[in-house]
Amino acid sequence: MFKKFSLLAFRNLAKHKGFTLLNIAGLAAGLTCFIFIASWIQDELSYDTFNTKANRIVRVVSKSTTPSETFYQAVTGPPLANALKTDFPEVENTVRLDNRNAIVKFGNNQSDEDGILLTDPSFFDIFGYHLSRGNAKTALNDPYDIIVTESMARKYFGNEDPIGKAFLIYMFDSTGRGALYKITGVIPDPPKNAHFTFNFLVSFKTFETYAPEAAAEWGKNDFYTYLLLRNESDIKKIEARLPAFAERHTEKYMRETNTHLDFSVQPLTSIHLNSHLRYEITPTGSMENIYIFATIGILILLIACINYMNLATARASERAKETGVKKVLGAQKIQLIFQHLAEASVVTFISFLAALLLAAVLQPVFKELSGKELLLFNSLNLLLLLFAITFTLGILSGIYPAILITAYKPAEVLKGKLTSISGGARLRKLLVVLQFTISIILIAGILVVNSQLSYIQHKDLGYKKDALLTLKTNGNTDVIENYQAFKNAVLSKPFVTGIATSNTILAGGLGNRGVTTVSGNGDRITSILYNLKADENYINVYGIKMIAGRNFYPNIAADSASYIINEAAVKSFGWKNAEDAINKPFSATGKEGRVIGVVKDFHFNSLYQQVEPLVIMPYFPNQRFSQISVRIAMNDPQKAVSWIADNWKKIFPGALLEYSFMDKKLNDQYIAESRFSKFFLYFSILSLIIACLGLFGLAAFTVQQRIKEIGIRKVLGASVSGITAMLSTGFLKLVFVSAIIAVPVAWYVMNKWLENFAYRVNIEWWVFVVAGLAALVIALLTISFQAIKAALANPVKSLRTE
Repeated sequence: MFKKFSLLAFRNLAKHKGFTLLNIAGLAAGLTCFIFIASWIQDELSYDTFNTKANRIVRVVSKSTTPSETFYQAVTGPPLANALKTDFPEVENTVRLDNRNAIVKFGNNQSDEDGILLTDPSFFDIFGYHLSRGNAKTALNDPYDIIVTESMARKYFGNEDPIGKAFLIYMFDSTGRGALYKITGVIPDPPKNAHFTFNFLVSFKTFETYAPEAAAEWGKNDFYTYLLLRNESDIKKIEARLPAFAERHTEKYMRETNTHLDFSVQPLTSIHLNSHLRYEITPTGSMENIYIFATIGILILLIACINYMNLATARASERAKETGVKKVLGAQKIQLIFQHLAEASVVTFISFLAALLLAAVLQPVFKELSGKELLLFNSLNLLLLLFAITFTLGILSGIYPAILITAYKPAEVLKGKLTSISGGARLRKLLVVLQFTISIILIAGILVVNSQLSYIQHKDLGYKKDALLTLKTNGNTDVIENYQAFKNAVLSKPFVTGIATSNTILAGGLGNRGVTTVSGNGDRITSILYNLKADENYINVYGIKMIAGRNFYPNIAADSASYIINEAAVKSFGWKNAEDAINKPFSATGKEGRVIGVVKDFHFNSLYQQVEPLVIMPYFPNQRFSQISVRIAMNDPQKAVSWIADNWKKIFPGALLEYSFMDKKLNDQYIAESRFSKFFLYFSILSLIIACLGLFGLAAFTVQQRIKEIGIRKVLGASVSGITAMLSTGFLKLVFVSAIIAVPVAWYVMNKWLENFAYRVNIEWWVFVVAGLAALVIALLTISFQAIKAALANPVKSLRTE
């Protein structure tokens, strides 16, 4: 039976090659799109699931409440882990992490490496990692022990065994000339679908030896704390007792800083998509994007499915006689339905094979767009899911046309009384409206996304980001001690207009610090502010606007207890205005001083966040700093960069030169949004192409049905433009209706997406006009091809049989 239906299906599909190819092309395009989306979603949802104990691992996060603000952060203090293990019998083990980057040097090979993960020996007991060489129980027991990944081992040692060899790393080193780290193990490269990855593992004992006092501070919130629970159900028990735990252990810290500290826990597998706290260990994903792309994938499949239904119902009256004859010869209705379902299944199966081929060919494009490998051909479960979806798609797209075609009485069909299928035309119109509604929503969406990205790239950040070069010192003592000579040298040429030092750059966020001052009512208050350490040149080099008071003195040592704050800090303390802030008592790091200036708010976080309170503290001569910022003249930037590089190599011959332009660093914060925009663009174009394939087929069928009418109209004097307009108007009305329906839906969806940004564009009316016109013009071009072709045809050919 199956063989018989399959042969009939192939015969009928081969007989109508044009419609078959249109259906296969539309379904293959839709399935290819769905394959990419499904692969991306599977990868996002799989984060951290490779850990065999994932359901028992949680991360502890903190909430700090001060008299002026409340904020949540992913980091906690170093004593927390041991205290939790001692106080909670539900906790089987704990581990601490800190993600860093530093200069790694071996022989003449010197690189700035990221992914240097500071951790405890319990790392291997909690997470699903194993050493390929070395002993996991002892590899991180001693200070300055380090484990390298296999790729780093190859990079620095080739095929040699690295165990026992030592790196020179500029990290946890008081001399600033590097410390020796002994290699005690080699580990396979970690999976990429983890919320943290690494290139090196360094023993936590290194930090405890380097800064023993800091390792005991509850307020040194620089570390990530993870717990391995004895049972998954213990999460609620622990959370219920955390407030009392916090009061007991951090009472002194909370009293001294006037800060209330709370802890909570997050399941490991929920961190990547559901956590968006301050100081995440790496940038996280978004469950909202999962929903958006899953919806887009389903909608594109729906558009492709609609194409099949449209073309099948359009041909219903043509196939009615075939069905009538079969009924007269004894065919049962269920057999006829199965025949049509077989045709739909054959089309979808061929489309599925074509989609797999397309996905394989386009895999490099997918990787470039998403930054992910296509996991499809490594995942049997995903392949089975896609096959099931394809099978379901075949049934859904074929069931209505099958029932429609087989529902009519053979006597009426064979007498020629049935010239059209009642209800079929209305359904086709409804489906075309649905297709173009989806397409217009996607087009409007990409316009809004691109507008927001353009806004991000061009928004005034409160400082001049262009022509600003940043150089990392990497803690090198030679750079810090000889900075003045470097400064004098680079400023001797006119294409370098300013230079300054700081402890960080304004891309990716700043650290925070406890401060004490007085409120607008004169009450003494404590708060936690973002902080920036900078020299007296920093504000001018960055073009930050001073709105009250003054900058640091050129002899910055005279301002050792002076502080500059931003407008957000003025508001948070309840002061009247910027002028009112000047000379207010202010202390940070235990140094009592006063406010000497207020700067206009500038952005040091991404535009997802509001500008928050900030204090700028002075950097004194010979103090250790991590960044040098150089303002260059943009009339010859290459010459300026070369000049800076030459002087760096001359004055700091042993120091690695690393520089980047500030505007690029800022744009790197929005890589995820840029990828989202590209995905959205390609899927929008694809949805429109698929919709137009269906429209092309419908237009061709309509022309075929009305070919004699067109011939008569031409004989009677109708013009080509008139016939084209007659054939196009009905379809264009449907697209216009689609635009009316799409506008409120698109506005609502994109407005919800924009709510993620503290600073965002307004959705303008022209977005919907452009989206509607784009769909209208593309539809018109699609229809016009068939309409003009029919209008130009010789009427004699179409009328000679009459």
